[in-house]
Amino acid sequence: MFLILPARALARRLVLAFAVMLALLPGAGFLHAQTAPESAPPQSTAPQPTVPEAAPPATPAPDAAPTPDAAPLDEDDMVAPPVIDPKSVDTQPLAPADDPLTRPDGFGDPAELKPVPVMMKQAKSGWDDAFASIVATLKEIDAEMARLKLTPHGAPFILYTGTDDAGFEFEAMVPFAGATTEKPGNGIVFSASPAGRALRFTHRGPYDAMDPTYEQIANLLDAKDLEAQDIYIEEYRSDPRTTAPDDLVIDIWVPLK
Repeated sequence: MFLILPARALARRLVLAFAVMLALLPGAGFLHAQTAPESAPPQSTAPQPTVPEAAPPATPAPDAAPTPDAAPLDEDDMVAPPVIDPKSVDTQPLAPADDPLTRPDGFGDPAELKPVPVMMKQAKSGWDDAFASIVATLKEIDAEMARLKLTPHGAPFILYTGTDDAGFEFEAMVPFAGATTEKPGNGIVFSASPAGRALRFTHRGPYDAMDPTYEQIANLLDAKDLEAQDIYIEEYRSDPRTTAPDDLVIDIWVPLK
């Protein structure tokens, strides 16, 4: 005899039976594996790069303390500069100029011209007013020398640099003593008198009467087979500015080659 169960109870029993059967099967854990929650991925063991921390802002250095002003020196700390006695400094006074008039006359005497400081001016003149032009040029040098507070020191020189039938060119020179920081003007310059080996001839008398003396000089040079330079130097042993023409004493220097 069969027992007829209600449909709802029968369905419940079938479900239970089916669950028991599934539990007894070998792959029963399949459902559990499928329904198990996913585990979190393992953490990486690789070292993470270290991010450097930002450097703190630099602290500005404190301003240097101002240097205090030096204390003023007391009178006891002040030292006086050394005193130099000018009398102890060795000095050599300038030798006085020799008197040209005391020099003996010469005629072809060999001698050595020694240079001395002079103030010099170049000029030119015609033959008719030759001596007046020489004196006027010397006076121009005198005026400039006085302005510079220099002192004439020796007999003046006239150096002939060129001649022709119309006239001649010359350099007037006046030796001087003293010192100045200024330059001369009016075409005048500082220079040195001629120097070197030369023959000395003396002329006495007026300037206009010098031609015979120059002829004798030329004859002596030819006779001794001497060759002179193309310049002639006149040294006025008597002052041409104040001496009467007939009393002039002039040494003529003839430089040799």
